[in-house]
Amino acid sequence: MRRSGDTCGERRHRESGQATTEFALILLPLLLIVAGIIHFGIALNFWLDEQRIANQGARWAAVANWPPECPVGATTCNNTPACDAITRTNVQLQNTLRCQAITQGLANSIAVELCFPAGGTPIVGDPVRVRVKSPFTFVPILQLGTIELRADATMRIEQDPAVYAASAVSC
Repeated sequence: MRRSGDTCGERRHRESGQATTEFALILLPLLLIVAGIIHFGIALNFWLDEQRIANQGARWAAVANWPPECPVGATTCNNTPACDAITRTNVQLQNTLRCQAITQGLANSIAVELCFPAGGTPIVGDPVRVRVKSPFTFVPILQLGTIELRADATMRIEQDPAVYAASAVSC
């Protein structure tokens, strides 16, 4: 005759909550890892968008052919940029580049700087740098893990920079 504690069915019954408990212990770290991967992907997407904007801005500044909504060679432009959130009478390259952000989260917080590392009055052959930066929060609900995403692009000036030189800052 078997004792009641030795049957296979009773042994299984005593361990029936083990899988649920182990799953509950593993679930939180697993969700944190998945959320971290997703937020890293979003940050990478923002940085790639910033890098594209910086490259495009440096190219426009190098050839003095900007923005797309103004005539070539114009020193002032009364056209409103494509993202009519910023209205102005004199279009600046920085404002046009802010309008180039594709991702909505980046468009709300982007800062664009245009500068001449050589200093003084820029001439053809001097470098022009466009720096795009924005804050990024990894855990927006708790406002934790805020870093600054930054992208730089530098090119040599090919055309007279008089169109945009006044709006540049020192760097």
